[in-house]
Amino acid sequence: MIVVKAILYIVLSLLLVIIFKKKEVIKQKLDQKPVRYFWLISSIFRLIPFIIIYIFAGFDARSDVVMFYDSAQQAMQGKMVYKEFESAYSPLFAYLSSLCLFIWQSPKAIVLEMIFIELGILWLSLKLSKASIYWGLFYLCLPASFILSVLGGQEDIWMWGMVALALMALSKTKNEIVFGILLGFGFLLTKALFILLFPSLFLFSKHRLKLLTGMLLVGIPSFLILFSSMEWEFLEPIQQANDPRLPNMWSILHPLTNGLVPLGPKWINWLGLVSLLSLGFWLNLKRHQENTYEFTNRLFIGIFSWLMISQQSSVVNYVYAILLPIVCFYQDRIDRKFLIYLLFLNFGVVLQAPLWWSMGMPYFHSVQDLANAKAFAEYALEFCVIIPLIWIIWLTVFKKNKVILSND
Repeated sequence: MIVVKAILYIVLSLLLVIIFKKKEVIKQKLDQKPVRYFWLISSIFRLIPFIIIYIFAGFDARSDVVMFYDSAQQAMQGKMVYKEFESAYSPLFAYLSSLCLFIWQSPKAIVLEMIFIELGILWLSLKLSKASIYWGLFYLCLPASFILSVLGGQEDIWMWGMVALALMALSKTKNEIVFGILLGFGFLLTKALFILLFPSLFLFSKHRLKLLTGMLLVGIPSFLILFSSMEWEFLEPIQQANDPRLPNMWSILHPLTNGLVPLGPKWINWLGLVSLLSLGFWLNLKRHQENTYEFTNRLFIGIFSWLMISQQSSVVNYVYAILLPIVCFYQDRIDRKFLIYLLFLNFGVVLQAPLWWSMGMPYFHSVQDLANAKAFAEYALEFCVIIPLIWIIWLTVFKKNKVILSND
């Protein structure tokens, strides 16, 4: 599989470079009939590959999709999440992902559902950011987005999708209660990590009571239902934060220091949480004059980029959550340097995970552990993920720039 992903990376990267160089010509053409061309590029880079891979070639769904399928089958039977079946995601995730199984009883159906949801989020994001369909094409050609969507059937983009939906609703209704309600449902539908956005959005809001009211309208009934059904078992997904994974700064520093910088203790999770909240508070301090669209984009990109670096339980799949907001937020500011960083990030994301899995998911505890060629290659790929993320954080959070795309 790693060879297939390497080939896909090369092909899609070359295509992306060509699209980038021919930007003005392609952009002008696509903008003539945006809806028609949106479905054309969506078919070429998502739906047709799905048909070729899963229908004609007969490949089975892999990765987390098997786990999604198992929990979705339990949800179909009306069983209670966490109490009667396990789930690593928010309470409603298994029930939403089970809907496609009423039509097609196969893990492949979940991959197809994930693709259609991704395309819906893409269309919503383009409308929200007033971006050309060209940037939809640019996103669809990113190797990591293609592989995590079509081959991986990943769901991380749902977090951005719920933020985009909440922002769109806010721009239409001007009602912070609606904004808060949709953010509350985002927490119920995606991952517990979604809650990391709440403190900073609350501080930033000019209508905090309304925002909090919206969140509580969803949060209080949900808590009462879950707690009355299973007490504290609904905190099950949070326990995954205790499992060390890679890449992150801890997995990089641990072998370099021969174990002096630890990997595994719970205090690292608390340190990461404090740093994530601090990053959000810093954004509030420095960007409080921006409109809600700009601030929320910066917060989302900054928080989830730093999450991947600071949390010992992070995995490369989380990049899937930030690729689309990065493209839509920066769009015409994406220059050659930006493209190079994106390609390096995609290179690391595409190849690190399958190489690590093929090695038996080891952790390196000393410099001597890196003497093996495979181990050194995996370790180098971790840098290909972390370094671009650091640059993205600097650009989004700390560099003095302004992207004016107001939807307030």
